[in-house]
Amino acid sequence: MSTFNQLGLHPSLTEAVASENFTKPYPIQAEGIPAVLGGGDVLGIAKTGSGKTASYVLPLLHRLLQPEARRGKDLAGPSVLVLVPTRELAQQVRAVFELFIVSLPDRIKSLAVFGGVSINPQMQALRNVDILIATPGRLIELEEKNAVKLTSINTLVLDEADKMLNLGFKDEIDAILALLPASEKRQNLLFSATLSDDLSSVNQI
Repeated sequence: MSTFNQLGLHPSLTEAVASENFTKPYPIQAEGIPAVLGGGDVLGIAKTGSGKTASYVLPLLHRLLQPEARRGKDLAGPSVLVLVPTRELAQQVRAVFELFIVSLPDRIKSLAVFGGVSINPQMQALRNVDILIATPGRLIELEEKNAVKLTSINTLVLDEADKMLNLGFKDEIDAILALLPASEKRQNLLFSATLSDDLSSVNQI
């Protein structure tokens, strides 16, 4: 089995992984990290608790650490968008990003936005965000208030895509896709706990 040192990650990330006592990558990480680093679209099927979040968090942070990413940082909006179905998952995903961000040499900002709380603090926190984790409904609210621009998104992650469809978010996802750069101009990462026919409706992103 490969080690994190063999996956092509930035040295600061492999050091951060080691400091958290992560030794060998889970299968989804061993396969997913190189696939995401390769730049192509990725479909990952992995059960909850299988390490799938880190399988995209680590390579996306790697990319943001590259000199060209920092030079091209667009203050108009984030470059990474992670869509999730629930507030709880939004907070969990951000926690994984922050677990590694604190050890990195460059300042990378992540933010989770979701409904059920006041929108104003979220609007104020959006400045200079690199990575935005959002539930679909709240993201649309923020965009309608001109609080966030999605024209700089170069990577879209749909996490727990099956659950988003089961909860009836397809119309919101379609509306968000229409606000993003064309699919050929961004990398699309779709993660799901199950592989079902319903995923075909979002697998055309």
